Amino acid sequence: MSDNATAIAPLILLTRPRAASAQFADALQKALGPMAIHIAPLMEIVASGDLPDLEMAGGLIFTSAAGVDAFAAQSGRRDLPAWCVGARTAAAAAAIGLTAQSADGDADALVALLRQAAPRGQLMHLCGTHQRGDVAARLAAAGLEAQAYPIYDQRAIAPDAGFATALAHPGPVIAPLFSPRSAALFVQAAGDAAPVIPVALSAAVRDALPPMLAARAHVAAQTDAPAMIRAVAAVISLHSAT
Repeated sequence: MSDNATAIAPLILLTRPRAASAQFADALQKALGPMAIHIAPLMEIVASGDLPDLEMAGGLIFTSAAGVDAFAAQSGRRDLPAWCVGARTAAAAAAIGLTAQSADGDADALVALLRQAAPRGQLMHLCGTHQRGDVAARLAAAGLEAQAYPIYDQRAIAPDAGFATALAHPGPVIAPLFSPRSAALFVQAAGDAAPVIPVALSAAVRDALPPMLAARAHVAAQTDAPAMIRAVAAVISLHSAT
């Protein structure tokens, strides 16, 4: 980017499903103040399967708020404990009446928490069609009764007309990316030489980018929304006018 471009305020381009993007946009502005944000979802959450029989369940595992929403739409059961990957997912579970416990981290932290707690009964991971972390398989390998049940899909959608306009922003364009699939869909929509500064949730997300974009990517220190906000703030500081 040119020196002149750095004098123009950055634009944050959010491509998660609309509800998740809106929530992150709100958190960004609460933490960092008003800023230019364009929401252009490249995927949407749709129901894709029925719930399993919950009679044998000893607990539910959620690795996203989308899983909580999909469960709530299909079941009135609120008596099962919910084991959640992070605070936002746990808050979503608590909001519908479940007793929720957060691992406050990523899939590794969630697996470690469940291995230590060793709850009885079948642990049902209510997940999306595209999942990461192999939570249920790793728990089963550790001797716990666990199985993954995809109940929603993260379906790819075409970018809106504003996506190209956002990419053409004359100042820095910062693209927070939360999963390897999000990174792949972004590249598919924008091209591998897109004039953006990616902010990746993890090294795995960065590594899903082509070399030109990966070289410019900033990786969050932890795999949670607060760390992503801090990473975005650091990029804004680097690329804003001094």
